[in-house]
Amino acid sequence: MQLRKLLFASAAALCFTAGALAQTDAGAPSSDSSTRSSSSSSSKKKKSKKSSSKKSSSKSSKSSKSAKKSKKKKSSTASKKSSTTEQQAQVFDDGEAPQLSHQPVESGIRGKVLSISVHASDPAGVYGPVLYVRKKGLGAVDYIPIRMAPSRIVPGDYAADVPAALTNVDGLEYYVETWDMAGNGPSRAGSAEQPLSVRIDAEKKNLAPVAPTNVTIRPKGVPPAITHAAVTQALRGKPVEINARLVGESGVQGATVMFRRAGEKEYRALPMGNIGSDDYTATIPASMTTTDLEYYVEAYDQYGNGPARSGAPNVPYVLKLTDVGPPAVGVASAAQPPAHKRVLDDEDSDRTVIGIGIDGGAPGGAGLTLLVRPLWWLRLNGGLAYNAIGFGYRGGITLAPGQWAVTPTLNFDAGQYLSGDFTRFVTVSDPNVNVLLAKTTYTFGTAQLGLEFGSQRRFSFYLRGGITYVMSSISGSQLAAIVNGNLGSGGTTATIRGDTKLTAVAPCASLGFNFFVY
Repeated sequence: MQLRKLLFASAAALCFTAGALAQTDAGAPSSDSSTRSSSSSSSKKKKSKKSSSKKSSSKSSKSSKSAKKSKKKKSSTASKKSSTTEQQAQVFDDGEAPQLSHQPVESGIRGKVLSISVHASDPAGVYGPVLYVRKKGLGAVDYIPIRMAPSRIVPGDYAADVPAALTNVDGLEYYVETWDMAGNGPSRAGSAEQPLSVRIDAEKKNLAPVAPTNVTIRPKGVPPAITHAAVTQALRGKPVEINARLVGESGVQGATVMFRRAGEKEYRALPMGNIGSDDYTATIPASMTTTDLEYYVEAYDQYGNGPARSGAPNVPYVLKLTDVGPPAVGVASAAQPPAHKRVLDDEDSDRTVIGIGIDGGAPGGAGLTLLVRPLWWLRLNGGLAYNAIGFGYRGGITLAPGQWAVTPTLNFDAGQYLSGDFTRFVTVSDPNVNVLLAKTTYTFGTAQLGLEFGSQRRFSFYLRGGITYVMSSISGSQLAAIVNGNLGSGGTTATIRGDTKLTAVAPCASLGFNFFVY
């Protein structure tokens, strides 16, 4: 009985233990599933966060891209507007010459620097001005150009100093000329034909007290230092620019290029103008560059100390001139607008003044003439003429208002053919008429327009056309002999007193060559 109770108790304990284990196994999967569900929910949250962050980043990137595009569009439109305004500023042209005002200078002191100032303004900007000065009484080709420097204080004010080397005379004449940056002008104060006059007076010296013997008086300041690269070669018949750098503790005045033709004794003074900072320049006109030149540069300070020189009167620089070669090279200077050359080249003219002309035409015949050119636009001619009947002489003038490869001309000639024999070409049975034609003289004049091709300096070929006027006369006795010969022997004779004039107008044409040799 007791054994049975023991077996029943052990079986119940085993059943209880099995039930507990079954409950434990059933609860484990639920905890795993909860863990899995929590992890899946957390991963879902992370994915949603990532997707939301990606969406926000894509939105921000799109907004930044759109902002950049808008900025680029704005910058491009702004650049287009700025370029448009710059182009408008570059092409701005009011079509009018600059406004130029000037108070004439009436007097100066001999041997002292003479200052001349003007005021010039223009919406397109002012180029120049240029001061042209000469000794009173000289010709129009003797003006010396001086570039006027702008004021650093008052906009529109310009000034130039006539060096002391040019004021050692009784009087000067000058005028001022300027253009604007668009090429309008020139505006002038005075002109080459009616310049402004300056009276040059001797300096009045005041008697100063005698300084004590123990006092030493020294001039204030020192001459400026000159840096100059010598110009040794240039083109013949072209202007030559001389540049130098002048640095002075006590200022710079009277900067001058002294030059002369090779073989001459006296130097000519060419003032130098300041083109900015310490750079100075002067241009030898083309009228002086026909032969080799010698030159040197000199300058003073504002107290008259000097001269400081680059080169010397007895050891000048030698400038060789050639027909073909590189342009003159000197110290580099600030870039200048093209109008500058135009202003300084106003003095540029062909200086060959003597030549020979050969021409032929109808009905005027052929001619061999001597050419003389006193002015670059005016030629005089005179010489022999021949028309296959006889010889004669003629003379005239030619106006050539340009110096281009093709130049229009206006020509006037007049002359006379001496006794000529027309019976070479005309056969007449009347002996009286034959006598008249055997000794024929006539006077002629022509007016022709033409074109010249080639160089106005050395050689040119031309074609001309126009009208000619011919005038001749028959004496009364000759005309009476012809009339009486035609009347026959009827007993009636004609008597004619005085000369009878014969005139004719006909077209004419000619072609020819001009050779300038000096």
